[in-house]
Amino acid sequence: MPFSVLRNFVLGTLVLIAGLIAGGFLLPDTARVERSVRVQAGPAQVFPLINGFTRFNEWQPWARMDPGMKIERSGPAEGVGARQAWFSENQGVGSGSLEIVESVPLERVRMQVAYTGFDGDNLSTFALKPEGEGTLVTWTYETHVGGNLIGRYFGLMLDGMVGKDYETGLLNLKLLAEREAALR
Repeated sequence: MPFSVLRNFVLGTLVLIAGLIAGGFLLPDTARVERSVRVQAGPAQVFPLINGFTRFNEWQPWARMDPGMKIERSGPAEGVGARQAWFSENQGVGSGSLEIVESVPLERVRMQVAYTGFDGDNLSTFALKPEGEGTLVTWTYETHVGGNLIGRYFGLMLDGMVGKDYETGLLNLKLLAEREAALR
């Protein structure tokens, strides 16, 4: 009797593991987070805040989560090739780098995102759409994990993990851009 219980336990565990592996291959190999905010300022006021890293930390949420985070900038001050690396011992912030890989004035900025210890093709995009006197700012994060099963399961939780941070960052960006637009 004890042998059959052990055998059933082992078989059940193997079936569960096989199911998780097979299920992982059925999950999407990409994950996406997207948030938008309407800013009462034109694209000309918003674009300089996203097209480089000189002012990036004034509004992005992770700098406030770890004021001791170390920042290193390289490349041009703005536009394609501008790069920022960050180093944090705060697990909620981590370490990694951003590099602007596309910059369309007053329309879009796309950044390659690399996280220390995480392989994947990660892009962060800011799209600006004029709306009357203001601008609709959409911040999108996309990651492609390929055949990485852990990454595929991680993708299911991504929105819940960073969606609120994107909302906070966009609110900070909105307040900064609107404050500066009011001073002009």
